[in-house]
Amino acid sequence: MNIVSEVTDILSAFFGFDSAVTIIGLFLFIALIVQVPIKKAILGAIKVSIGLQGIMLIVGLIQQAMLGPVNNIIQVYGFSKSVIDIGWGCLSYAFGNPYGYFGVLLFLILNVFLVYIRFTDTLYVDVFNTWRAMLLAGLIGVASNNFWVATAAVIVFLVIDLKAADIAAPYIEKINGFPPGGSWPHGSHFSFQACIAIPLEWVLRRTPIIKDINLKAETIEEKVGIFGESTVMGAVVGIFIGALSQIGVMGSLLLGVKMAAAFLLLPKMASILVEGWFPVIRNAKKALTSKLKRDDVRIALDCSTVIGHAAVTPTTLIMYPIALLISLVLPGNQMIATVSLIIVLWESAAVNAITEGNIFHNIIIESFIVALFCWGASLMATPMTALAGTMKYDVAQGAISAWDATGTPLVVLVYKAFGFVFGF
Repeated sequence: MNIVSEVTDILSAFFGFDSAVTIIGLFLFIALIVQVPIKKAILGAIKVSIGLQGIMLIVGLIQQAMLGPVNNIIQVYGFSKSVIDIGWGCLSYAFGNPYGYFGVLLFLILNVFLVYIRFTDTLYVDVFNTWRAMLLAGLIGVASNNFWVATAAVIVFLVIDLKAADIAAPYIEKINGFPPGGSWPHGSHFSFQACIAIPLEWVLRRTPIIKDINLKAETIEEKVGIFGESTVMGAVVGIFIGALSQIGVMGSLLLGVKMAAAFLLLPKMASILVEGWFPVIRNAKKALTSKLKRDDVRIALDCSTVIGHAAVTPTTLIMYPIALLISLVLPGNQMIATVSLIIVLWESAAVNAITEGNIFHNIIIESFIVALFCWGASLMATPMTALAGTMKYDVAQGAISAWDATGTPLVVLVYKAFGFVFGF
């Protein structure tokens, strides 16, 4: 186990850097391997880091702005649930537990072999977003008290993630106008949700009345004029949530301004991120075609590269209050979404790829997926709290969970399957 411990320590130190630094290192490493000219590689790395940091700053703005009003709604209207939403606070438990790092390393080695034998098209270079697999390893490691069971879970989880990415990539690529060669596994948070949307969209396209409703972003702008603009929609949704939460006129107006700013800036940051990745995708295609004798290999990218489609913003804005309402009233749900609400943005982009920009279908499908996340977060609150309890969290404060981690459907499925097989 000495080698395993050393590998874990090295990987833990690497992931200990801020993501803005980690992404530059990973990007440059990949860019130089696929022979991107050094000038383009450096500029691309900086643009990718700027794009991701910009998106995270804007996301932080939305989270901070929404947290007070949402908590007000919970208090004013008397809603109460037993599980605390910690959102991306799960990251510290993913990177802080010792169970996942070795499994990720084994998976990355296995991934090259799986690409070589044509089991998958996706080369998983988006290493940072294996964190959900590492969180899953911590959950299973604590529950089973077995390092190797946790390691196996990481590999199973990420292999399924690869196949989901293979299935979803052509849809995502087509609607976003991406050059051939991208893939968006993102730790099952993106492509797996797109795969859930595929059969649901198949049903909607065969359902009377619903199949004939095709609400595009352009249609909204055409029908409602200025109120169809994403910035104005953001302002209206912000003011509405502010009024509902009884934070006062000025507070509501300020929330509206912040929401408008966020949804104006998000697509711009996404375009910077995409601009940085394009040279790598093109060169990787050539290099991998030569080395692996395949012309269909795809490079795993952060899903923030595809949030810029015109239908994503209006879908997200409409879904915010709907998702909050679902978390408040859904039977069997024990967690009111507060900081977790932000993931509606990426869910919207995943579903949008399958509906081809039909906002009406987006809302129906995403409402179903939000319900899955609610139930998942509730089901996984006990193991999440147990893991946190081994890492200095005071469990007396209450059970904790989150949508974009313990509530993610594939995390739940793999945890429950391993629990059934190994008896925990």
